[in-house]
Amino acid sequence: MIFPLFVYILRAAIRDRILWSVAGVVAVVIALSVFFGASSVTEQNQFALAFSAYGFRLFGVVALCLFVVSFIRRSFEARDIEFLLSRPVGRIAFVTTHAIAFSSLAAFVAFVLGGTTAVIMGGHVYEAFFVWWLSLAVEFIIMANVAMFFSFVMTSPTACTMIVFAFYLLARLMGEILGILTKGASAGIMTLLSRAMEAISMLIPRLDMMGQAKWVVYNATAEVSFGFIVLQGFVFVALTVAATCIDLKRRQF
Repeated sequence: MIFPLFVYILRAAIRDRILWSVAGVVAVVIALSVFFGASSVTEQNQFALAFSAYGFRLFGVVALCLFVVSFIRRSFEARDIEFLLSRPVGRIAFVTTHAIAFSSLAAFVAFVLGGTTAVIMGGHVYEAFFVWWLSLAVEFIIMANVAMFFSFVMTSPTACTMIVFAFYLLARLMGEILGILTKGASAGIMTLLSRAMEAISMLIPRLDMMGQAKWVVYNATAEVSFGFIVLQGFVFVALTVAATCIDLKRRQF
């Protein structure tokens, strides 16, 4: 029952034309990067490459989160989840299968977008590029599972989408927020805010430290290692899946 469910989710992704959406994203981002790069006074190729790397990262997350939210909320509304849970599959296995399917889809999208970036670079890739590529895949996997969690917990697709993107924005800005609060930590209220944000940062993935365009453009030395990226992805995906399992186990259908 687990493998058919896995195949069912992937077929839903094909049915929703997510692969065509990714192809459209690639075409649009490349076209815009060439246009803006041509309008740049200096470093035209570098500007186009940086824009492509940023665009792939942003639109990849958007496409994956929108698909996950719409798929799960549509399954609840059509009572597909109730039907599937009536079959011989446990709730933990049910959530785990969804997480594996969404993670596989996220890894595939990252593979396509990263491979396209390598083609744009003319195949001249270095170690920093592979760090960027791996961090892109881990970021997509984390956000796909975060979207899954909020889709199971919340009933409104609109509210769920908004909070997923708010979570992503917070994860992308966490480094800047902590830096601002640290500089103003001498004041009383700033000290409290700094400590509160430090506590929150332990529950938020540090996506600001991943997927940096300078690793692709200038082959800059990555501040993070492969181990840090994989460990962060494993920890936050495990926490997200565990929270989703707890919520589904407590739910009465």
